[in-house]
Amino acid sequence: MAKKTLDLNEVIDYVAQLPFKDFYKVVREYSNTQYTDFSDAMNQIVVSNFEQRLEKLEINKNCPNCGSDKVSKYGKRNNIQVFKCKECSRRFTRFSGTVLEKTRWHWDIWLKVLEMTLNSYSIEDMRQVLINDYNCSGIDTKTIWLWRLKLIHAMSEMPMPLLSGVVQVDETFIRESQKGSRKLSSTIGNTIERKPRYGRQPSHYGVMGAEFGTVVTAIDNRGYCVCKLSGLGKLSPNIFYDLFHEHLDSPSYLCSDANSVYEEYCSLTNTPHYVRPSNFLKIIGNHGYVIQATDDFEKKANQKILEHLYYEGITDKITNRGDILFEKFNEIKYQYSLSLGRVNELHNDIKNFIYGKMTNVSTKYLQDYIGYFTYIRNWRVRNGHYPTSQKDAETIFIEILKSKKNLTSTEVRQKELKLSKPSPRYMKVLKEETEKARTVIDNPYFKFNEEDGVLSFNKREYLLDLPKSRLYAIAKECHIPRYKKLAHWSLVSVVLKQENIQDILYQQLAKDRNQLIDEEDLEVMKSSGYVL
Repeated sequence: MAKKTLDLNEVIDYVAQLPFKDFYKVVREYSNTQYTDFSDAMNQIVVSNFEQRLEKLEINKNCPNCGSDKVSKYGKRNNIQVFKCKECSRRFTRFSGTVLEKTRWHWDIWLKVLEMTLNSYSIEDMRQVLINDYNCSGIDTKTIWLWRLKLIHAMSEMPMPLLSGVVQVDETFIRESQKGSRKLSSTIGNTIERKPRYGRQPSHYGVMGAEFGTVVTAIDNRGYCVCKLSGLGKLSPNIFYDLFHEHLDSPSYLCSDANSVYEEYCSLTNTPHYVRPSNFLKIIGNHGYVIQATDDFEKKANQKILEHLYYEGITDKITNRGDILFEKFNEIKYQYSLSLGRVNELHNDIKNFIYGKMTNVSTKYLQDYIGYFTYIRNWRVRNGHYPTSQKDAETIFIEILKSKKNLTSTEVRQKELKLSKPSPRYMKVLKEETEKARTVIDNPYFKFNEEDGVLSFNKREYLLDLPKSRLYAIAKECHIPRYKKLAHWSLVSVVLKQENIQDILYQQLAKDRNQLIDEEDLEVMKSSGYVL
């Protein structure tokens, strides 16, 4: 009995739900038996497979231009079915406007790339997986980078949630970067040369200048967040209103630091505003507040200090609700959990993501990555876990296809750094004030935090400058195993993880008082907890 040979349509139906490895074998067998080019057969079957999937998802069921459902088939182009709208005469395919447009990769490969993106694989690791497991021989890192950016952009364009209840809001700052650019352009002005930066070099203008991107973040008590890049330099009231008003669903309280932008917004929208200065701990510490109070006497004294400072108007408070007695203020504060804890944690996560997992990001793509971070974090709130599995990747990929958000390679090449930034006059004043603030600190281990105006001690730099003999003595006292075999930087990192690191530092600083740390600085550290 003669063996039946499958025609192309039967092959397409058969491989529709097969995993990629089996799919690949069937297409290879088909091309060998039919004496056809394998690449052409693979391309044709992948396209048909995608068309079937997109049809089931009802993607481009209506005209993407006018939305009309009066469409008809209009022949095929490169094996792809073309449709024509009877209302506006627009021609389109199932792929039009989606991330699949002009691509010919199998469904499982798309899911794998998205899954690896969600799990923060490096570009090279992604390349090795695609070559070894999916026969993508010859694929280069630039292609994978563009592929990943298309997916990241699509997720960043997903609608952000409405924030309700108690909403915490604040800014964080990401250093301007032109990673990957062949020609550097200055963000300060056309007359100033933008030189490459090697290592961590401080900005002459501080974080409020045009050398930092300002990321504004808001998070409610459910955990949903909205994060957006507002521009370079200081945030303005009108930009905050334009970016965030549509996401704030009549919050019961807006919590922020003392930035006047948020006070102006709350006054405009009649929203109760909890204000906590960034240097809150320093303020109360300077007035005698004992941060680690243990006995009743210290606790009562602390309460009196807080009450006095509250009526003086120099600590945390609630505005836009008239005069509130201190007892009532405390009751509201603890009832609604008014603080900035959630938004500060969010800032740490953003910086770990940008500087750690993504190993820094070019500023012209920063909003894409911030939007992607926001989408993944909100996905975790909705689903109870971060998306990491293939099933999660498929759910997100279907959402991406339905959203029809696509970033073409041409748009990537033409993308430029265009963000609002401070005026040259403001930058000149900012540079002068930043230099004044830095010259006040004459000790090399004390650092002035330009973001919140707080003085802090850099313990890593201090330990790195210690002689190796003293580091060995600390390691021996802490019972660190094989400490002499560790590199200098690694040994410091291990020491910093010790539970009694505060006591270790105080002991070492006491030895150095006559050389590096004066008595006043040591007392400041002990009383105010400045150690980072």
